[in-house]
Amino acid sequence: MDVACYYCPLLLTCVFLLTNGQQAANSSSSCGTMELCVTEQRCNESDDSGRSIIRPRMARTCGQGLVCCDQEQLESWDAMQVTATAAATRAASTAMPQEPSKYESCGLNMECVPRKLCRDNKIIDDGRFILNPRIGDTTCPRALQRCCAVDQEVEPNDSPYISKLGEFKYKGCGYRNALGLIPDEDNYEYQKDVALFAEFPWTVALMTGRFQYLCGGTLIHPQLVLTSAHNIVNQTVDTLLARFGEWDLNSSDEPYEYQARRIKQIIRHEEFDPAALFNDIALLELVLPVDIQPHIQPLCLPPPETPKLQAELRSALCFATGWGARLLDSTSNERLLKRIFLPIVSRDECQGLLRVTRLDKRFRLRPSFLCAGGIKGEDTCKGDGGSPLFCMIPGQVDRFQLVGIVSWGIDCANEDVPAVYANVPYLRSWIDEKVKSLGYE
Repeated sequence: MDVACYYCPLLLTCVFLLTNGQQAANSSSSCGTMELCVTEQRCNESDDSGRSIIRPRMARTCGQGLVCCDQEQLESWDAMQVTATAAATRAASTAMPQEPSKYESCGLNMECVPRKLCRDNKIIDDGRFILNPRIGDTTCPRALQRCCAVDQEVEPNDSPYISKLGEFKYKGCGYRNALGLIPDEDNYEYQKDVALFAEFPWTVALMTGRFQYLCGGTLIHPQLVLTSAHNIVNQTVDTLLARFGEWDLNSSDEPYEYQARRIKQIIRHEEFDPAALFNDIALLELVLPVDIQPHIQPLCLPPPETPKLQAELRSALCFATGWGARLLDSTSNERLLKRIFLPIVSRDECQGLLRVTRLDKRFRLRPSFLCAGGIKGEDTCKGDGGSPLFCMIPGQVDRFQLVGIVSWGIDCANEDVPAVYANVPYLRSWIDEKVKSLGYE
């Protein structure tokens, strides 16, 4: 074999590669000095010329599937991609998982929130926000919650109710907020015997040291509360806490927060009888006075008992409030403050009605007691002890005076069986004596 022919295949391969290299050089040289030969897809995706208006900055082809593309366009695109990738990486590394909302959904971008945390207090029905109503018409499960657009929710300090505090002017003791302090254009259906929020701003919830509801009370002065002696007979100043402006014991949805105060001194009636419950009254002095606000105001005291006052009370509009059970066999107290209409019953009539119960015919109603009720299904019950019974002051509208303190009864809500209350007009002189001894007017 000729030695020269042995190298012929290698020589042909070299010639082929050289030829292809010359063709590639010739193709690249067809692009301009400010252009690069890239795929058509890469040139299109990096286009910054406004493709829909003018054509992208690419010119001649420089090979199969390749085009000459503007170098500045490509460099700008590559730099933007690097920046975007870095930003995405930083965001992923620092982003915190979003906390799920603690409120229940009531529609698209709507949540059931405390009414005080929704910017608008009325349903918008004039078309202003027809595409995005701020408060929906869905009924929320809790009394003071409303269906609110998420973008209308506010922080507690920005609540629309806060501004109303500055407008409040105290008129004096005993004035009822007849419509409550919550506008109810969305028609939440309360039970018939539930008080509106702050309707009776003198009602006090007395709690144990473990924040469990114990009994009711009545604010009669910014630093004084009246309650029943029997409910706190085993309590001390260290085990009692008073809440003012309370309404729903199981939530903080109220538009105005309750105020809590410790007890400085407990003064029980010296002649209180824990077995027969005579003189069932106690005065609590607070460590600090409460701040008088729309939902926290004292109740007026009545004048001392006279035949004229007794007659006036029998014809007056009277209510009792409390968080006690509705029925004797209930296993728990109520969550929302109750409001019960109760007529005053004369002493002789009450004594006669109670004598046909298991108290028997020799029962004698002592003067430190006063009776109210006897209407089937309407009564104070267990858990209501210490709570107020109050009647409208003659000749005044929606102004009330304290006449009784829930004390005891024969079962609950039976027809012709009145409940028995500590008689505040009869005990008025004792109250005055103790208040004066403490240095209060």
